[in-house]
Amino acid sequence: MDNTLDLTPAHKLARRTWAAQYLQTPDIWASTIFSDENKWNLDGPDGYQRYWRDIRRPARRTIRRQNGGGSAMVWGGFSATGKTKLVVLVGRQNSDDYV
Repeated sequence: MDNTLDLTPAHKLARRTWAAQYLQTPDIWASTIFSDENKWNLDGPDGYQRYWRDIRRPARRTIRRQNGGGSAMVWGGFSATGKTKLVVLVGRQNSDDYV
């Protein structure tokens, strides 16, 4: 299910203009890094109420913990010169830790 609005012709033109501008200046990509992080809950699904199962097998039991079962967060990135190593982030992250 897609909950976003369609791009208008003006939006598409603006994107093409932006891309064309930065294709003319490839040196900007030497100092740019793209990064992302992901968090996994270690104690079952991330808030999902249902799951797919094989009806030939018994239903799985899920245990809910009042305070959660912990999580793992990883960070990685890539740039024009290559990719970073995957970093495991320990504990909760706030804006000071992120920078």
